[in-house]
Amino acid sequence: MCIRDEIETLTAEFAKAVTNKDLGAMASFYEEDARFLPPGAPMAEGRAAIQRAQQRVIEGGVQALELETVDVIEAGDLAVEIGRVSVTMQPPGASAAITEKGKSVVVWRRQEEGALKIVADILNSDRRAGP
Repeated sequence: MCIRDEIETLTAEFAKAVTNKDLGAMASFYEEDARFLPPGAPMAEGRAAIQRAQQRVIEGGVQALELETVDVIEAGDLAVEIGRVSVTMQPPGASAAITEKGKSVVVWRRQEEGALKIVADILNSDRRAGP
């Protein structure tokens, strides 16, 4: 399997874990000392902090996540995935769900046993902030 196919499979599994609100499964995609850079929040460093940050995202009303791999750049034991993100959410108290579109950069590293794990994960909205 080529690395792009492998990453596309992993991102589909990750999106399923988010949709299922399975925080343990979500955290398992990350290296122990990975970094998660969510929009509008501080960087989370380490798997435990990432899991707490993702829990806050889920509690914010996330209902579904779709990920599309646009490109994969491979360099040694690292691969950089550039992608598109679509998040459906219904914040607490909101009368209807909304879908937010954005983009992401995910850095994967090949582990000694052969698995790919996320080293760094950043995403942000396509929505223009401010006036």
